[in-house]
Amino acid sequence: MESKDSLKLVLKCIDHEEFGNLYALNQEITDEEKESVKEFFRKYKPIDFKNIMNIEGNPHGWMCLEENASKVEDILGITETLEQQKINKEKIQRELNEKRKIKNDAMSEIERIFQNAPRPNKFLKKLLKKADIVYDPGDGYYTDHEFGEGQLFVIESLYIWYIINNGRKGDDFSLNNIKTTGPGAVGFRISYDEHVHDLIKIVSDENLYKGK
Repeated sequence: MESKDSLKLVLKCIDHEEFGNLYALNQEITDEEKESVKEFFRKYKPIDFKNIMNIEGNPHGWMCLEENASKVEDILGITETLEQQKINKEKIQRELNEKRKIKNDAMSEIERIFQNAPRPNKFLKKLLKKADIVYDPGDGYYTDHEFGEGQLFVIESLYIWYIINNGRKGDDFSLNNIKTTGPGAVGFRISYDEHVHDLIKIVSDENLYKGK
C-alpha cells in the first residue's frame, strides 16, 4: 500500500446535469477511516444519474461531492488537497510554458542562423558515421524517417548540420541535397559554433539519434 502521505482525492466523474464533479480516494483506507467519512460518500452507479450520456469518467464506486471534499480532507488529514493539487498543476503548467517558450525562441534563432547557410551535397550515412554527436528531437527522424519526416542536428568537429527530411508525398524533392534511404533531405551546414550547439541541446532536449 502507498504511504499515507500520498492519500488524496482524485476527480473520477463529472456529471454535467446534477452532481457536478465527483471525487474518489486514490487508495484504500482503513475501516475506521471509512467510518469517519462515510456520511460524505455515496456508492454511485449509472442508474443514479439523470442522463448517463452526459457524464465524463467512471460513474461507478464510492465518491463524494466537490462541496464535501474539504471536509473529507480535514478528517483524513490529507495534505495534498484539491487546492494544493490545483496550485501544483498551475506551477507545473507555468514551468512547461516557460520551457516551451525557451525552446521556441531557441528554434527560431537556429532557423535564422541556418536560413542562408550552404547546402553541399552529401550522403547522410557518411555524415552520421563521421559525426561526433547526432541529435534527434523527440526521436522524430528515427521514428518517422521512412515517411519522409523528422529532423537531425549533426555535430562534427568543424561543422554543424541541420538536416530536414524532405520525403513526404507532395514535397519538392528537387530541393534535396542530402541522400538518404528515401527521397532525401535538405541539409544546411555552418561552421561549428558553441552557442548554436547549446541552442540545439535546448530544442532537442539533448536527445541522441538512436539509428545507425
